[in-house]
Amino acid sequence: MAFNPDDFQFESITPPEKRKPILEWNALSRLIVVRVKDSDGEYSYHASQLSDEVNKNLLAGIPDEWSNDNDRIIDFSIYEDGEYILDKEKLKFDFSNKTSKYIRYNYGELSTAQITELFNIVKAAIEVQRVDGEIERSREIIDLAKSTEYTITLDAARQKVKATLLQKSDWTQLADATEIFEGEIELWKQYRTYLRDNIKSPNDFEDLLEYLVWDAGFKWPLTPHEYHSSDPEHSVEYLSTSNQFKKSVEGTGKFAVESIYGNVEEAALIEKEKINNGGIPVTTQIWDKIKKYNLNHGLANVDLNNLNITGG
Repeated sequence: MAFNPDDFQFESITPPEKRKPILEWNALSRLIVVRVKDSDGEYSYHASQLSDEVNKNLLAGIPDEWSNDNDRIIDFSIYEDGEYILDKEKLKFDFSNKTSKYIRYNYGELSTAQITELFNIVKAAIEVQRVDGEIERSREIIDLAKSTEYTITLDAARQKVKATLLQKSDWTQLADATEIFEGEIELWKQYRTYLRDNIKSPNDFEDLLEYLVWDAGFKWPLTPHEYHSSDPEHSVEYLSTSNQFKKSVEGTGKFAVESIYGNVEEAALIEKEKINNGGIPVTTQIWDKIKKYNLNHGLANVDLNNLNITGG
C-alpha cells in the first residue's frame, strides 16, 4: 500500500540496515517513523505524518529552552544503538545585507533525562493524534450506520441470504430425501433451525449500537456438507465450535463488515469498548504528558470524557 501523508495511518517501511530508528520526528515535514514490536517478538518500522495542529502543539509545548521560534527543533531521532540526533535551526541576522535566515546545526546539550522526556513527549503527541482520529472516525461511521437507510439495507441483505439458504435446503425436508452420509438429514434440520433462530434484525435490540456490535460478530453456519467434509468422523458436535462458522456464504460476499460507509465493524467495536470501559484506554504516563505540554489543544475529542486513564 502506498504511503499517504494526509491520512494518519502508519504504513510499513524498511529503514536502512546500518541505522534503524526507535523513533524519528521531522518537525518541518511532520513525518513520524516508529519502531513497533510485533506479536512474534520481531520489530517492524512504520511511517506516517502528524497533522499540522498536533505538530504545532508539539512544537509549542516543548520547553522554550529546547525549542522556540528563533531556535527551533528540526529533526529528533533515537536509534537502536542508543544514539540520538537532535538538529535545530537558529535564526541569524546578517548585518551585511540586513536579512535573517535559519542556520541548521546539531544540538548536543540535552541531558539523557531531557532526551528521554522529549522522546516521551513525541510519543504522547502520536497517541493524541491516534485517539483523536479514532474517536472522530468512529463517531462519523456510527452516526451514519445508525441511519435508517443503512440498517434497513443491512438487515434486508441478510434476510435475503437467509431466505435463499433455507430455500436451497428445502429438499432436505422432503419425505423421499436421501442422505449422502449417515445423519445428514438431521444435521440439515439443525442448520435450518439455526438460521431461523439466530438471524436478528434491528428491532430485536433496544440500542442500534448493540445491533451493530452483534452484526460485527455475526457468522454464518457451515452447511452439513462443509462440516462433513472437514470432519468426516463427526468427532466434534455440529455447530458447537467457532470454526464451524464463517463470515460469508458462497455468492454473497462479505456481509456486515465492510461497505461503502466504511469499516462499521471496527467502529462499532471501538464505540462499544469506549462505552464499556469508560473511554479509549490511555496510560497515565501518556495522559500526564498530554496535559503537561498541552498536546491536545484544539482537539475536542481528546479529553477525559472520551478517555479511560489506565496505569502504566
